[in-house]
Amino acid sequence: MFAQFCKPIFVVLFSILLSFLFCSISPLLSQDTENSEDRPAVREKPKKESPKKGQTHELEGDKFLTQDKVRLSVTYYYGNADKETVPVLLLHGDKGSRKDFNPLIDLLTNNGYAVLAADLRGHGRSVKRYEYTPPQYETQVITKQSNSSGGGRGQKPKLVPIQVLKAPASTKLIECLAEEFQPKDYQDMAKYDLPLLRETLELVHAEGMVNLNRLTVVGVGRGAALAAFWAVQDWKDKNSDRFAKTLVLIAPTELDPRFDMSKSFANNKWMRTHLAILFAIPNNDILSQGIAEKIRAALLEKNEDETLEANFKIVNYPTTKIVKTEKNETKSEMTITETFTSNEAKLGSTVFNFIDERNKNFTEKEARWSKLK
Repeated sequence: MFAQFCKPIFVVLFSILLSFLFCSISPLLSQDTENSEDRPAVREKPKKESPKKGQTHELEGDKFLTQDKVRLSVTYYYGNADKETVPVLLLHGDKGSRKDFNPLIDLLTNNGYAVLAADLRGHGRSVKRYEYTPPQYETQVITKQSNSSGGGRGQKPKLVPIQVLKAPASTKLIECLAEEFQPKDYQDMAKYDLPLLRETLELVHAEGMVNLNRLTVVGVGRGAALAAFWAVQDWKDKNSDRFAKTLVLIAPTELDPRFDMSKSFANNKWMRTHLAILFAIPNNDILSQGIAEKIRAALLEKNEDETLEANFKIVNYPTTKIVKTEKNETKSEMTITETFTSNEAKLGSTVFNFIDERNKNFTEKEARWSKLK
């Protein structure tokens, strides 16, 4: 009787005891599981930080050589670092350097553009090249006794010419700075400097940090002629989709007599409808004005679409500034850097606004990012 009475009470107490033990042990089991050495630790992959807007990367020295062994000095300014980033290539003029563009670079990078600014050969810091001298030999004549086994009397020794090393091959760094550049120097810039700059832009495009299909090229003086040459080369192959879409030619000067910019532009119908050019001409610069008008006329020739005229814009800007002293006011010539910041010239804002408006009006098809072919 007593056993029958206690059985239900025992069952209830046993159930309560089991519940208590389970609640006490389960956190310990959970903790042991989390700290188990048998389970491999899960490590998060370190995130690759994208370069921040405006950060720079210097390219120069022995690691940045043209095919003919000139050491170029170049600065790359990161933009937004994604596939929609617009790259801008800057090419300075005679006796200039990439520093000429500093005010324009600030405008561009502050608004998310990527910039490649170069010192072309013989300018700025790009004034060294490697010169290879092949080994030099001289001919010497030595007397060689005959090895004849006969050894007869009166046998004359032979005179044998041999090549003797006079100077071994050598490679040395020399100056490639010239006070007055010749047409060949600018041809070498087009032949060797520009391909190295193109290769640099293609690398950042392949990394997905810029869209080379939105490329803008800005040039001053003969740098403007190099910019035009770049665009002409880009548009030679109509099957490619990596073209310079925007050009800014500031005070353009012909590269050399064999490169007629107006004829080069006229021979490619694709450039007429897919390219936009801003011609920035100094006041009273008849030569640059004539070049701009010839190129514009060549691009618009036989074109019935009047809306295309807006793609080829000519603006003029002053090149003198007023200097005030205690006694009087005088005028002096502005440097290209000063024209970018001058309230009179307003060249910096004019160039930036043209580039910015142009890139905002791209269609998706015109400026899509694509892998390099």
